[in-house]
Amino acid sequence: MRTYLLPGIACDHHLFDRVDLDGFDVVKLDWPRFKKGCSLADIAKDLLPMVDITQPHVLAGVSMGGMVAQELAVRTNPLKVVLISTWTHPREWPWFVRLGARTGAAALINGTTMRLSWPVKRVLGSRDAATDRFLMDMAWKEGPEQIRRGADAVLHWKGSSWTGPTVRIHGGHDALMPIGNLTADHVIADGTHTMVWGQAQAVSAALRTALTT
Repeated sequence: MRTYLLPGIACDHHLFDRVDLDGFDVVKLDWPRFKKGCSLADIAKDLLPMVDITQPHVLAGVSMGGMVAQELAVRTNPLKVVLISTWTHPREWPWFVRLGARTGAAALINGTTMRLSWPVKRVLGSRDAATDRFLMDMAWKEGPEQIRRGADAVLHWKGSSWTGPTVRIHGGHDALMPIGNLTADHVIADGTHTMVWGQAQAVSAALRTALTT
């Protein structure tokens, strides 16, 4: 059984470098370049050639990657979908995300606003200087245009039609996606929105459980 890992927005496959799934058949995916006006379903369609749908598989995604995993699941029919620090539907959005969707906040993302707002992003989880540099380098590698188009796709998402087996792993201290707005199968008590990197050991254990039960 192969497990495909989808990173979050502004990230690539290196987001999973600390996740320990030794002994599992794992493929870490990178994002295709997002087209202007694309939806999460469009992104899933572009990822489809990267998934071997002839073999049993699991899709696991972080944040935006979890939303895209649900859209991709409709096309690949996995054994299950594992959601890490993500939503299953816009009804789980906190008020500030709803406001961002109504006001078209994604359009404000550019090089200048990325630089100015980067310190604010630490609300996603406390981190040391090395971690901050790691996340920032990934974001700049992806680029403002890619992030803007991805964020716009998230804020226009209406939810997926996937109704198959789903396992949720969420952080108890996720400020962007507060756990009070949703239910989870595995709660990482001190987990933040960046727990895949910052609390990788706990996330790895939860992932192993999700993949073997």
